[in-house]
Amino acid sequence: MDFLNIAKNAKQASLKIAGLPTELKNNALFKIADAFEVYKTEIFEANRADLTSAQKLVDEGKLSKSTFNRLKLDENKMRDMIQGVRDIAKLDDPVGKILLRRELDNDLILEKISCPIGVLGIIFEARPDVISQISALAIKSSNAVILKGGKESVNTNRKIMEIIEKALEAVEGFPKNVVQQVFSHDDISQMLKCDEYINLIIPRG
Repeated sequence: MDFLNIAKNAKQASLKIAGLPTELKNNALFKIADAFEVYKTEIFEANRADLTSAQKLVDEGKLSKSTFNRLKLDENKMRDMIQGVRDIAKLDDPVGKILLRRELDNDLILEKISCPIGVLGIIFEARPDVISQISALAIKSSNAVILKGGKESVNTNRKIMEIIEKALEAVEGFPKNVVQQVFSHDDISQMLKCDEYINLIIPRG
């Protein structure tokens, strides 16, 4: 699928998730955390494939040891990843909160109320556990998100996204395409031009 269609799908998804009740969003997050526990062996296998390729780049001087270490997932990181999603589920819903209320005149009240941003484009490097963090925060705040991770972690990223999608499909009433992933440098170029559909781009790292 080309990037424009991905962006259009994300925009449609953002309109649907904007009105989801807190309970449904939290249920989706707990499903994701549970799925990570069930399929963590598959995530580790994908990560080992990335580490094998990355080690060759380290040996050739094309990848730093610090980047290699950030790429590696172990039991501790996995535990933190799973707990992080559950912790986000337990937070208060940030949407619909009255941030400011002022009476301007009789029967004329001004309120500032928190609302979703819409579609987020997130670009990050070499830390596959970032996918779970960003996806969980996007869902909790009722935003759709398009993720672009580093090429060093492509196998791990694909596997984590596959598990997230599988978990969300099992949640009745949860819209499709809330969390999507792209892989190429051309996708980044397209993302930067797609201001009709993407509301905020965040380079993380």
